[in-house]
Amino acid sequence: MSTPSPRITLAVLAYNQSATIDTAVQSALGQQCEPVEVLLSDDASPDDTFDKMQAAASAYTGPHQVVVRRNARNLGIGEHYNEVMRAARGRLIVMMAGDDISTPDRVARTAAAWDASGERLDLIASHLHDMGHGGEDFGILRVDDLAQWKTLDDWARRRPYIVGASHAFTRRLFERFGPLGPQVAYEDQVNTLRALLMGDGGACTLDAPLVHYRRGGVSDRMRDFSGERFLQWTRRQNIKHVALHAQWLQDAEQAGCKAQVQAAIAKEYGHELFWQSLLAADTLRGRWKAVHAHPGLPLGWRLRKWAYLGLPGVAGRLRHWQSAWKRLRRGDAR
Repeated sequence: MSTPSPRITLAVLAYNQSATIDTAVQSALGQQCEPVEVLLSDDASPDDTFDKMQAAASAYTGPHQVVVRRNARNLGIGEHYNEVMRAARGRLIVMMAGDDISTPDRVARTAAAWDASGERLDLIASHLHDMGHGGEDFGILRVDDLAQWKTLDDWARRRPYIVGASHAFTRRLFERFGPLGPQVAYEDQVNTLRALLMGDGGACTLDAPLVHYRRGGVSDRMRDFSGERFLQWTRRQNIKHVALHAQWLQDAEQAGCKAQVQAAIAKEYGHELFWQSLLAADTLRGRWKAVHAHPGLPLGWRLRKWAYLGLPGVAGRLRHWQSAWKRLRRGDAR
C-alpha cells in the first residue's frame, strides 16, 4: 500500500557539513507537528555528511516520513534547490541548511500561518537566532515583515531584508515560474519577488525566531585576503549577482511586468554587468576598454573599480578591514 503524500515537506540541504549535520537533522526529525516529509538531501559531499544522514534516517522511529537522497555530482545551490523541489512531495516546502537548527515548533507555526491564510500565502519567513559557527549566541536576527511588501512598486522602492534560512514557500510558486538558473545562489531573493508576482497569496514574516542560523559555516568566508584570493571571491560574487538579476528579469517576463522590474534594477544590474566585463578582461588595456564601454555609469565609480582590480592585494585588505569591522559591531570576534 502506497504511503499518502504529506502536505508539508521539511527539506534539509547539505554539503560538506559533517560537523553540524547531526544536530540539523535531529532538529528536523524532532518537529512537533503533523506528520511531514523530512527530505534529507546531500549535494555530493566529499565528507561523510550523506552517511550521517542515512544513519539518522535508519534510526528514526517517529511519525514523520523520512527520505534521504544524494546528487550524483556536486550541483551547487541553484541546481541542488531544483533537484530538491523535484523530489519533494509536499505542497508547502520548509527549507533549512545542514548547518542550521530549526526550533521544535518551526513547522507547526509555519503551518498555522499558512492555514490561517487559507493556504493562500506563497512565502512564509521568520526571524532567526543569530549563531556563530561554534554555536555562540549573538541574539535575535530580525528580518523585514514581508507582509509590508504588497505590490511590485513596494519591491521596486526597496528590497526587503531577508534571510532564506528561515523561509518556507509553496510548490505552486516553483511550478509557476520553473527551475532556478544554474548559477543562482540567492533563491530567497528570487522567491520573494516570485511571491509578489503571483499576485494572490503574497508573503508574511512570523514574529518569532524559529531558526538558529549559523554564520560562517560552508559559506566560505574569505579569511585569506591575498590579491588572487580577492579576485576569485569577486568573480564568484559577480556570477551570483548577475544570475540573480537575470532570474528576476526572466520571472518578471513570465508575469508580464518585465519593463517595471527592468527599470527597478537597472542601476544595480548595470553595476554587475560592468564588473562582469571588467573581470573578463585579462589585460590592463582590456579593462580600460571595459571602463569606456559603460558610459551610463558614473566615471569616478568605474575608475575606482578599475583601480581595485589593478591592485587586488590592496582591495583584499580593504575587504578584510570591512569584514572585521562588521564582526566587531555584531559582537562576533571570530
